[in-house]
Amino acid sequence: MNNQPEPNRRQTLQMLLIAGGVGSTIIASGGIGAAVAQSATDTQADLASRMKSEALKYLASLDPAKAQRSSFPFGGEERTRWHWTMTSTFPRNGVTLGELDASQYQAAMDLLAASLSSRGFDKVQDIMRLQALLPTGAADPLAYHVSVFGDPNDVQWGWRLEGHHLSHHFTVVDGKVSMTPFFHGSWPTTTQTGFRAMPREEDAARELVLSLTPALRNRVVFQENSLRHVTQNDISVSALPVVGLRFSELGNDQRALAAEIVATYLAALPTAIAIEKQARFDASASDALSFGWAGSHTPNQSHYYRIQSETFLLEFDNSLNEGTHIHSVWRDFGGDFGTDHLKT
Repeated sequence: MNNQPEPNRRQTLQMLLIAGGVGSTIIASGGIGAAVAQSATDTQADLASRMKSEALKYLASLDPAKAQRSSFPFGGEERTRWHWTMTSTFPRNGVTLGELDASQYQAAMDLLAASLSSRGFDKVQDIMRLQALLPTGAADPLAYHVSVFGDPNDVQWGWRLEGHHLSHHFTVVDGKVSMTPFFHGSWPTTTQTGFRAMPREEDAARELVLSLTPALRNRVVFQENSLRHVTQNDISVSALPVVGLRFSELGNDQRALAAEIVATYLAALPTAIAIEKQARFDASASDALSFGWAGSHTPNQSHYYRIQSETFLLEFDNSLNEGTHIHSVWRDFGGDFGTDHLKT
């Protein structure tokens, strides 16, 4: 439901849709989501500090009624209640981007920019803009809910941005930051101008499958029919059965493609988080890493793949609308919603 006066809503929508168009890089000094300087020495404490500052600015930009609707207890059930589908199917709480005026929308985008890499911010904007290409009334580019959990001044707090094909969770515990579940999706996945929402996430995996010998290809495809992402919107997940091939069975070229897939997802995260997750991936024994594929390996046909280690699961589901409707999610075993940090 949109409570924003129509002129303000049009202005906010224009900020999203006209600021560069689908696939453009719009993070620039003074633009939507001003660029946040990050370096290889950036720490999680630095990241947590930036997120805190922008979250407080966002809350301060709201009137009391919106601030109350955007705020939830850190320990409540709302923090782990999540989904990627449209709000008409999964009713959500929190304030939508469509209810914000231009300055409030800017504050929300500054919070998002502080929480992701520039590439991650661009991808979120692209996912939102693509909603405008769906049939009228099917989706709304501004129907994304902003929710803050707890007080950003406390040692434990978090926030979430969620709507159709997007569910990002940010949890801060004593300066340590968790960003899973991390859900990206897209429908449509392409535009008439040739833009693709998630090209290497799809193509690198297909290239890996096609580069295998026939014998190994028969093994990596663990079922002929595609399937939906297995973990769905479960609050916590554990390792799925190992399917396909272990990395120890892949050649150097195939391992490089698998590493590219992982790196493509990590590129959306801020430096401090991406470096930590990359280090975990690099430290994993090749026997503990697996890659499996289901469905067709022909473009624009339904397919699914997953990469799994002893610490994380990456699922990519392109099973709907003849392989033009992507769901992808990164899950950390024992770490989603900051669970591991909360136990220490």
